[in-house]
Amino acid sequence: MKILIIDDEPLDLFVAKRLLSLEFEVEGFTTLDEALAWARENSFDVALIDYYITPTVLAHDALKALRQINGDGFKAFTLSNYVDQQQVNALRTSGFNDVIFKPLTLENFKERIR
Repeated sequence: MKILIIDDEPLDLFVAKRLLSLEFEVEGFTTLDEALAWARENSFDVALIDYYITPTVLAHDALKALRQINGDGFKAFTLSNYVDQQQVNALRTSGFNDVIFKPLTLENFKERIR
């Protein structure tokens, strides 16, 4: 399984990549532009997208752009320290499968992708 991670925090990205690479193939980026450039040339099974990529670019925006490139052939999850129920509902409406709360664990990730 190939996983794409987008998280603007380098330390959070590093930890997620190290953790998930124990069992999966993982690519990660701190900017949406880098992730989109990679996605144009590669396929992936799961996208993990931080809720706030920049103050003006949210996970919804990233998912919309990824879907335009790669269609609906992947699962998408938002990574977040905190989102309220209204935000969770909006994320699900925009096409996310679910929210995975930080800190990310391998067990929690595997449970969510089932």
